[in-house]
Amino acid sequence: MTILFDRDVPVSMRDGTVLRADVVRDGQAGPAPALLLRTPYLKEGAFGSVFAPFDAVARGYAVVIQDCRGTGESEGELHPFLQEVDDGYDTVEWCAAQEWCDGRVGMYGMSYMGATPWLAAIAAPPSLRAIATFMTGSDFLEGWTYEGGAFHLGFNTGWVAANLSLRVLERSGVDRAEYEAREVEAMRALARLRATGSFTPLDQLPLYREVAPAPYYFDWLARPDRDEEWEAVNIAAQAHHVEVPALGVGGWYDLFAGGPPQTFNAVRERGATEAARDGQRLLMGPWNHSLPALRTIGAVDFGPEADVDLAERTLRWFDWQLFDRDPPAELGAPVRYFTMGPNSWRESDSWPPPEATPTSFFLRGGGAANGAGGDGRLEREPGGDEPPDEFLYHPLRPVPTVGGGGRVDGAFDQRRVEERQDVLGYDKAPHAEPREVSGPLTVELHVA
Repeated sequence: MTILFDRDVPVSMRDGTVLRADVVRDGQAGPAPALLLRTPYLKEGAFGSVFAPFDAVARGYAVVIQDCRGTGESEGELHPFLQEVDDGYDTVEWCAAQEWCDGRVGMYGMSYMGATPWLAAIAAPPSLRAIATFMTGSDFLEGWTYEGGAFHLGFNTGWVAANLSLRVLERSGVDRAEYEAREVEAMRALARLRATGSFTPLDQLPLYREVAPAPYYFDWLARPDRDEEWEAVNIAAQAHHVEVPALGVGGWYDLFAGGPPQTFNAVRERGATEAARDGQRLLMGPWNHSLPALRTIGAVDFGPEADVDLAERTLRWFDWQLFDRDPPAELGAPVRYFTMGPNSWRESDSWPPPEATPTSFFLRGGGAANGAGGDGRLEREPGGDEPPDEFLYHPLRPVPTVGGGGRVDGAFDQRRVEERQDVLGYDKAPHAEPREVSGPLTVELHVA
């Protein structure tokens, strides 16, 4: 085997914009299936994302890693999400047409890189045969840019500065000294915002107006409601266009935990082909927004069963889909999910599991549910004419998020948050018998 590494290979899009990719392949082998990763975070930094390209080449693949439009070495302007539909289609078909490719293409990636396979899949490029995505969303309005109708402030503000706008600024032609000065200013501004919680007014945020310009950030702020552009990149809504099998991996402590199950269900129900509908696989572990998957998330060690080699599992997935090899035993059931507490895996034909029973609980109290010692209760029966619970909100003293699926994710002790008087708490008496909770959680709140 002779490894060939072609850097900055030009790939022309339908509008003439040239994107650039690195290609890793075996120079002594014949045409091979291609595995494509598309990233806005610089292709050099994505080289080991999910799996090592050299490992894939050793199994008979060619690997293509491309800078998305407006990032890295690629031309054009960055407009997150929407650009990846046509650009993904064009890049898949470019891969299939190369002499080193046998016409079969798979796509993979994590986070935004995991969004790009889905956005290409809804365009249905004929050479795309399968995808594998990790810790990514399904609806890039609700669940990524917004959460429950509120702008996803902490995530978006940090993500754009650290991963997008500064990198675009660096390639814009500003001299090195100016870039470094702006980089320092941006990081200081971001630290001040996080320390003070004073982000207002959002639509005039100097960080993205002047320091590291990000016009798309303000476009998101101006479009909080679902429109044609948001719907065009809503994977669940566009599931009827998807023609390929997909492995979707998520983590219970990932900020996009709702994405993989949502997409899985949508494509299983409305995928364009039988191969797509029957070929969906969902794997949900106790993980956060990182790879490789770790057994300790936050302050909790979830045990040896949480330690999963996702790189090897991904390559076995593509071996099955692109080389027609035997399906991996661990991907036989459509759904495989990790149950925290017992710290063990379960399998199911659907999500939620068919034996799961929707159960309602009601928020009860006497009007003093504030803090850890409040009178808030969680009960099976609705209350009568009970007084409302109230708290005083201070915009400069916001309630911090400790763990969960936020910026500092994982399982952590919540007592220092629950002690605050601007937090309402509702506790339930312990169950008499062990109870497993599996499935989506929702809450209906009436707030005045």
